[in-house]
Amino acid sequence: MDAELRELLSQTITHAAPDGTYSDRGQPNFGSATSYACLIEPAKGEEIVRGAAGEERAARWHIFVDASAQLSPEGKLTLPSGYDPQTPPIWSSQPFYDETGAVHHVEIIIGA
Repeated sequence: MDAELRELLSQTITHAAPDGTYSDRGQPNFGSATSYACLIEPAKGEEIVRGAAGEERAARWHIFVDASAQLSPEGKLTLPSGYDPQTPPIWSSQPFYDETGAVHHVEIIIGA
């Protein structure tokens, strides 16, 4: 991502990928969280997004992340203070590529 666009990423999120193990209550455990610069924008209008299993939900936020790795939708996402909920489930996570085929940014969608 070029420097001019990176300047727009004024917020920070953290993401921790699942580590493949589960607690004694069957909840996934997560690895270390990594911080990413991002821009969080509210969804516009009545935008509907489809989840991985095909279910539909209204989009609440779009998060544009300066990241070269796919951020797992099963991971634990933490938004900056002031957002409610602060640890929402990821509804969709998709990389976008530049003209060379490298990941330019990742867009995360949080559903309502």
